Amino acid sequence: MRVAAINDLSGFGKCSLIADIGVLSSMGIEVCPVPTALFTAQTGFPSYYMHDASDMIVNCRKEWKKMKVSFDGIITGYMPSIKEADEVFDFANDFKNKDTVLLVDPVMGDGGKSYSNYSEVMLSRIKRLVEIADIITPNLTELMFLAGIDEKEISRKFEIWGMSGSSSASVTEIDKHNDKGNYEMGGLPSVSVGKVNGNEANEYDSSRVYDEIFDIAYKVRTHDKQTIVVTGISEGNGKVSNLVIYPGGKEIVKSKSNGLSYSGTGDLFAASLMGNVLYGRDMAGAVENTVSFIGKAIAATDSNDRNYGVDFEKVLQNNSGGERL
Repeated sequence: MRVAAINDLSGFGKCSLIADIGVLSSMGIEVCPVPTALFTAQTGFPSYYMHDASDMIVNCRKEWKKMKVSFDGIITGYMPSIKEADEVFDFANDFKNKDTVLLVDPVMGDGGKSYSNYSEVMLSRIKRLVEIADIITPNLTELMFLAGIDEKEISRKFEIWGMSGSSSASVTEIDKHNDKGNYEMGGLPSVSVGKVNGNEANEYDSSRVYDEIFDIAYKVRTHDKQTIVVTGISEGNGKVSNLVIYPGGKEIVKSKSNGLSYSGTGDLFAASLMGNVLYGRDMAGAVENTVSFIGKAIAATDSNDRNYGVDFEKVLQNNSGGERL
């Protein structure tokens, strides 16, 4: 099996292409990297150098078409510019066929706020890519952007739903240091359900909130075969939920959270999910395996500086539940 991974390459941070190549290769899947930028270290570090490599998307597309190659999967992540979003769409449109799994992480914001790459034009480009995707992995803020809900209305909904705490703290850190996003235990930036400023919210309970989020996700869904994994909904009790809509059903997959954020776990999440899907796992099982893998990677991490990422190399043998690693 073969996957095209369209992402940046960072010397430090264990994220982006490092995560894609490491995880998928360990699962016996060939990874064909399409570097969009080269970083000395991921952008959470106080200093780094970036070399733009966005022309590689165009040139990989042109040269690989000459080679008449095909892909079982395509992963896309953070896109810093509209030009790059257009190039990623052209790549996916050229190489995606009926058997290709296209996984899009629509990175635009978190905690009700947008990242610096976000604009109405960028949203329109990401929506265009989402339309042809088989799997999308938005957090709750990104899901609502895709549904046409603006920041003011998102803020109002979060207040009604009683969402507070860890998300707003994490968002400040992410937005300041790393537009691509650092993710909490379980691979998820989180928001809390059922509390307002530490007090119980009476108007909504978690089941009603989940029902409303599922309704929004169904509106975002562009075709019946599309899977949406809404990541990072914290219940405020040390557990984080992923809401999964897939052909034929929906699930809530829960995991523990230590409330800390780490570089690269979002990329690990996408890569592991892709590998599990390519091996034929049902979507709920694929998400469960992925969340378990990232939790083990965080538990195995020695460094106290979360900018360096998690030591996922130590637990690759546990990633796909016994498949080729």
